[in-house]
Amino acid sequence: MRNILLLQRSSPFNDGKGREALDMILAMAAVEHSISVLFSADAVYQLLPTQDHTDFKLKAYPRSFKLFDLYDIEQVCVCQQALKQRGINAADLSIDVTVLDANGIAELFARQHQVISS
Repeated sequence: MRNILLLQRSSPFNDGKGREALDMILAMAAVEHSISVLFSADAVYQLLPTQDHTDFKLKAYPRSFKLFDLYDIEQVCVCQQALKQRGINAADLSIDVTVLDANGIAELFARQHQVISS
């Protein structure tokens, strides 16, 4: 079993990278990889509660993050600095995550066999 970290950096509003990353995460977890996810930069906006927005076709795919438990994806982390820079409180996020500082992120990276950036 390989430890794979998917590093998310994309806002849910600019393109489909967040949705594509979610699909990749679930597919890799389904084939017995040990998957970790780290939300950083504008990807932290993916963790806020959302709704479908018909006015600009944003489908609320982040609701699917609740499937992480079903797929045994236990390492779901968020960058503390990214939250702070955007004025987001971890208590406001739609799922439970582990908030990591720079040292925690370095430790997470060190435990991985592969890192995929999205």
